[in-house]
Amino acid sequence: MSEKRYYWLKLYDTFFDNKTSRFLRRLPDGDKILLVYLKLQLKLLKSEGIFVYEHLCDNIAEEIALTLDEDVSTVKLLLSALDKTRTIEYLNNETFMLSEMQDLIGSEGSSAARVRKHRKKYKELQSNCQVTDGNTLVTNLLRRERDRYR
Repeated sequence: MSEKRYYWLKLYDTFFDNKTSRFLRRLPDGDKILLVYLKLQLKLLKSEGIFVYEHLCDNIAEEIALTLDEDVSTVKLLLSALDKTRTIEYLNNETFMLSEMQDLIGSEGSSAARVRKHRKKYKELQSNCQVTDGNTLVTNLLRRERDRYR
């Protein structure tokens, strides 16, 4: 049985404040373009931000629109804007990379998640700081009682 792999895209709390997001939002239908940008990022998680044109459509924009189930004109605006902000890097005529994504991608296998959960549970079982504090208190009380009667 193959192991499941989980991916995530980190979005910083300043996502909407960065220049690319602000630029995209100021375009006509900017909110829609920004949403398509997020959809594209999520679609490219497994390939680490790289899109390869497979010639299913006449051009890259049409193929991305097909992949994301979005309007071609919106995708063309997005690609133009990403090129202008230098967020997209064309590796050749058929491949591009979203350069900002390289630092925002993370992944792990299901076994790693299972081991992390086990370690957390084990650590909670091994933690005895409350018991130790309680033992110190009891020990000090017993010493005081003992010293009182000497």
